[in-house]
Amino acid sequence: MIQLAPFILSLIIILINIFLCVTNISKKASINLNIFFWIITLASFFIVRDSFDDTGLPNLLVGFISLDKFSFGLCIILCVLTLIFLFSSKFSDDERYYKQEFIVLSNLATFGLMAMSLSTELILTLIFLEVASIALYALIAMDSSQKSVESAFKYFVLSSFMGAFYLLGTAFIFGTVGSTQYEKIAARLDSSYLALIGTILVLSMMFFKIAIFGFYRWSIDVYFGARTNLSGYLASAFKLASFAILIKFCFLYQTQNMAFLQNLFALLAILSMFVGNFLTIKEQNVKKILITASIVHSGYIFINLASVNFEISLYPAFFYLGTYAVVVAFAFAILNAVFKDQNVKICDLGGLYKTHPLESFALVVASLSFIGFPYTVGFLGKVFIFGSAVTSSATYLAIFGIANTIISVYYYLKIITSIYFKNSTQKTTYSSLGAKILAVFAIAFIVLEGSGFMSIVSFLNLF
Repeated sequence: MIQLAPFILSLIIILINIFLCVTNISKKASINLNIFFWIITLASFFIVRDSFDDTGLPNLLVGFISLDKFSFGLCIILCVLTLIFLFSSKFSDDERYYKQEFIVLSNLATFGLMAMSLSTELILTLIFLEVASIALYALIAMDSSQKSVESAFKYFVLSSFMGAFYLLGTAFIFGTVGSTQYEKIAARLDSSYLALIGTILVLSMMFFKIAIFGFYRWSIDVYFGARTNLSGYLASAFKLASFAILIKFCFLYQTQNMAFLQNLFALLAILSMFVGNFLTIKEQNVKKILITASIVHSGYIFINLASVNFEISLYPAFFYLGTYAVVVAFAFAILNAVFKDQNVKICDLGGLYKTHPLESFALVVASLSFIGFPYTVGFLGKVFIFGSAVTSSATYLAIFGIANTIISVYYYLKIITSIYFKNSTQKTTYSSLGAKILAVFAIAFIVLEGSGFMSIVSFLNLF
């Protein structure tokens, strides 16, 4: 049971923050205290690392959760993303938005995502997904502005609608297999129409949460309607966990429908990359560029998912997913630290290097990583992704991926040139030591990970 200690600790953190709701603790003190709590939680994962397996699990949990290396790595990254989110939350531009409930809900969302990453059963996955989603509905709406409330309501309605599809698909699968556990589904699921429809309905919910092609429209409005720091959390932690449930459902155990799934993933990869780039090219708002470009990066990850076989592992997908989540979280955090919750257009970045040289350089390095510039972590991720496609004889996917990488240079280069070669538009900016610390960590991660000086996947011994 020692393996579950970090999760019990995260529940204790939630209870402590609920108690703090009736106190007069300040915003700064509360956030600092929670950063300390999550550092302890992160450390506790490393303490139980050697015993993080299914040995000793109560019989009640066997078949419902899996304590494997994949889940361990996801939880580590989710803790890091939560720390970035909390640190970024220090830069909110008013006390009206901040309430102690904000911290409680953010911790509840992270707990739901971490628990969801352990799940190997359809109903349990939905329960923890909804725990995280309900917390996020409230977090988005806490701003109380019309845009945020509309975003929260849209997310709630659409998510509930897709949840109904998920439950219907689960019923079809249960009717075919007689179980909702992933291992038994993989062993017994046949190629009947009922099983295929059930699988598609379950996957549609996962595609919706990932915001892949055909299911992305909501994410642009919802992410943009949320505060900048929360948008970063949605685009990083929530997307990471959503990919996790898709990967565990499809690849934890081999299924008879693997060929069908891989053809579907290949199609989604191509369409997501091209449509995502088309949407992003016309955007002038920096926040929207980061949001719509995430559709493109999801397409890159699907290239590896479409290429997996006995020779090709999920290493490229996990590496790209984990590193992209961290980089985009840093990008949103720095944007929030410099501009707080203002709507920032590309022209508003003009001359930013003069007043915020370190933060500007961090945004440039992050943009270069998104492009896949050599010696950045994005370059390394793309090499792994495209290499997996070539090795599995799906060279056409690598060609489409490279073509879309070239297209993406256009809008990321606009951000870079605006920072260093355009005149200032006098947008209100803020400077702080915290923003500089974020910038240093972002640059260090992107460059050191990309140049091979460190590897989070090797360090965590995940594959």
